[in-house]
Amino acid sequence: MRCVECERIREIVRDHNRVFLSFPTAFTYEKAMAGIGEAAQAYSSGPGPRCITFQATPDELRLICARLSRQLSSEERHHSRALVLPADDEPTLGQYLGTLSVDQLVAVVDGLRLVELIESDRLFSALQPIFRADRTMFGHEALLRGRELDGTIIPAGPLFAAAAQTELLFTVDLIARRLALETAARTGNGVIFVNFDPASIYDPTYCLAETVAFVREIGLKPHDVIFEVTESGEVRDRDHLRRILRFYRDAGFRVALDDVGAGFAGLNMLLEVQPDVIKIDMELIRGIDRDRYRQSVVGHLIGIARDVGAMSVAEGIETEAEMDWVVNAGVDLLQGFYLGRPYIPEPVHRA
Repeated sequence: MRCVECERIREIVRDHNRVFLSFPTAFTYEKAMAGIGEAAQAYSSGPGPRCITFQATPDELRLICARLSRQLSSEERHHSRALVLPADDEPTLGQYLGTLSVDQLVAVVDGLRLVELIESDRLFSALQPIFRADRTMFGHEALLRGRELDGTIIPAGPLFAAAAQTELLFTVDLIARRLALETAARTGNGVIFVNFDPASIYDPTYCLAETVAFVREIGLKPHDVIFEVTESGEVRDRDHLRRILRFYRDAGFRVALDDVGAGFAGLNMLLEVQPDVIKIDMELIRGIDRDRYRQSVVGHLIGIARDVGAMSVAEGIETEAEMDWVVNAGVDLLQGFYLGRPYIPEPVHRA
């Protein structure tokens, strides 16, 4: 899949770069130099006051950006400027007018790491099991992961954070959906929960038609695919969300609402989404066996699910006591480290 935004990031940060950094005050300059002095040993004074220039590879620039992120406040990073050119180029006046903030440079460098993961096929799906209340297998939730060259696993949070900062959210969300569905078809382990962020889907008909076609192509049954609404902030365009949900349901898929009871997924969103599956936030499950307030809230959410014909899932179960309490309260499905951690499914070798 061609990734236009990946190409854009590649055009900003190359294999060998000449970097210019300028800082708004002498105090900010001194703070920055205290953090990056060793990482940019060959720096020299730039064309203006409180400005430096140096050569850097992508890895060296990544180290410098990490140090600037730690050393400078958000406001200082916003007002500090950066220009990245090919190693042998001299800047023009027009390029000086088109500088990035240091915040933007940090985002681009984080995005470059993501681009490398995309282009080298080092993104994959892990699976976390979901059980019925009687402990029989119901299905799995697919969770995006990345793999560093040294084998270190990168969780979904940093991947999606980098994607959101560098206009790669649509690409990463699409890749995550396809990987989840491919993994489900390959392993054949029941129902699959696939996360999606409404903000990453700009046109339901165009963006989701490919997903529907892909499900048919790999032989999954739509009823066995549950698309899980996840979002780190408020969904402001409710009409847009309704169009997405209508498209999924018209195609035969089910819909879950994640983290119900947390900030985003409150009662208003429950009314808006009218999910087939209500996933109760793990913070409400934590220590529920000894907390009357949690017991009251979760008991009511399980009751709501039962009343409207939806399934309820207790997320984040970490102890036997938590599991026993939610089972006795009538929850339908169980998920959490106590029952099973996310795992990387083994490749299936067919004769």
